[in-house]
Amino acid sequence: MVLHDEAVEALVAKYVSNNMVLSFGTSPEGIRFIKKLALKIEEEEINISVVPTNNRIAELLTDLDIKTTSINDKEIDLAIEFVDLVDKEFNFVERESGSFVRDKMIAQSAAELIVITEAKNYGKPLKGLIPFEVCHFGWKRTLLQLEKLGTAKIREKNRKLFKTETGHYVIDVNVDEIYSLEDLEFQAKDIPGVLETGLFIGYADRVLLHNGGLDMLSRLDYSKQNSVSEKEKDIMTL
Repeated sequence: MVLHDEAVEALVAKYVSNNMVLSFGTSPEGIRFIKKLALKIEEEEINISVVPTNNRIAELLTDLDIKTTSINDKEIDLAIEFVDLVDKEFNFVERESGSFVRDKMIAQSAAELIVITEAKNYGKPLKGLIPFEVCHFGWKRTLLQLEKLGTAKIREKNRKLFKTETGHYVIDVNVDEIYSLEDLEFQAKDIPGVLETGLFIGYADRVLLHNGGLDMLSRLDYSKQNSVSEKEKDIMTL
């Protein structure tokens, strides 16, 4: 289920303001956000820069005449990601990405990170398919070492090994149970060929759940996750 246009417009209206540096996740939803952003820039004549997360987004930003920048030059004010699973501590798993290395750098740079997922994917312990971006050199050896975490398989696309935009491979590991997210992250990165994981621990500030209606949860006031600010009420009523 995808976000309807009114929700995308409301999010852009509520969270995007003049002189911000933004970044959007590598998904069809991210493309829609950028198109709504272009309308806001034109209508309000505001100054916005975007850090592109993949080549397609970079091309679209050029076509729409939206300024681009790099995290070499600017830190990110707001990032929006579209993710597969989120637990109650706002840790999440991202499975589809042009580069997990790139996305983890974006998440670390962002002053605020909003993650969007379907309501059914929130609140359960993280487990199942966890992707690992790995060096192409010696990837079979890396795969064997990742087998200690669960059933591992190299990712393919169109019968060829899938390569990230940063030039690496992805190994998907089916993890039955994760007793400690931190331990899993440490064990994986202790393998020399593992560059980054699709497991994001402690990065999300807000979680937007959608399933017909919308529900915005905030880490900023964890004790009142189920309440919303005036700023968020308009989003939830769409």
